[in-house]
Amino acid sequence: MQRKLFYLLLIVLISGSVYSQLGGTHAYSILNLRNSAKTAALGVDVLSCFTDDVSAIMTNPSIISTDNHNDFALTYTALFDGISQAGLAYSYSLGAFGNLGAGLQYLNYGDFEMTEENGDVVGRFRANEYAFTLAWSKMLDSNVYIGASLKPIYSQYETYSSFALAIDLAVSYQSNNRSWAASVIARNIGKQISTFATREESLPFDLQLALYKKLKHAPLSIYASITNLHKWNIREDDELNPRDEVDLNGEVRKENKFVGIMDNAMRHLQVGVEFTPSKYFYLALGYSWKQNREMEIDDTFSLAGLSYGVGLNYKRFRLAYSRNEYHRYGSPNFITLLVRL
Repeated sequence: MQRKLFYLLLIVLISGSVYSQLGGTHAYSILNLRNSAKTAALGVDVLSCFTDDVSAIMTNPSIISTDNHNDFALTYTALFDGISQAGLAYSYSLGAFGNLGAGLQYLNYGDFEMTEENGDVVGRFRANEYAFTLAWSKMLDSNVYIGASLKPIYSQYETYSSFALAIDLAVSYQSNNRSWAASVIARNIGKQISTFATREESLPFDLQLALYKKLKHAPLSIYASITNLHKWNIREDDELNPRDEVDLNGEVRKENKFVGIMDNAMRHLQVGVEFTPSKYFYLALGYSWKQNREMEIDDTFSLAGLSYGVGLNYKRFRLAYSRNEYHRYGSPNFITLLVRL
């Protein structure tokens, strides 16, 4: 079993090293969006532990379990200024053959005016993206689980359209008492099949490590994700806010190297905490340093990067709400309804 696990991890890591070489502009931004209220509240992209939120299969197929049999989830997200997202997810257990999951993400960019070069309005058009997910997972032994997803993606902007295929590969370890878990996930390995025009664009590949720990003597659980394991430098270059400052005499003051290294390292980390005082209720809080650094406004107070949410459970129904503070002038709200059919 240890040899099997070694080979699985090797395949995932090799896929990361191969796709990390791809350059250019990424298409299909829908693949980067969080698709459930719980993950958004925790401020992480993926979960590594078994969960009653079947929407999590969209990003980590290896955590689909028999506990999710016949679970259904519906999520709606109000993003920014007429942009919205909706998602469906469903899971079904096949017994010894593993577990299946299916999902759909829909991103609506809203209505746009079609104009001539002189500004005359001649019509309107819409822009949409769709991402379908067919996922499978299987238990290798009582602690190790594997999973894979096939994801067709379709985008249409006015008369331009594009199609791509992607896969996710994942392996998870769950402790015997389910008090801690870890997953390695290679997300969005794939290729653009048809392009919008003549230029081929890459998919937003990400190699992630997700961790989970439930405290023994407190109703608290800690979540963490380390993103972009295949790429160290993920700091953006902003010409309007250079890191090297120039004073009035024209002398350049270089950024402190240690500060730069720590800033880059923290951008890889996402953390969240879940407080569950009873089986009927939870509170969640999360934080992303990367989102804060990219979205904050200099010399102003900002909650960018902070996320929070609440969940209610009653019999076969679960309702979750969260808010992710992107920017002081706009933050998305997530609502997820989960039903055990």
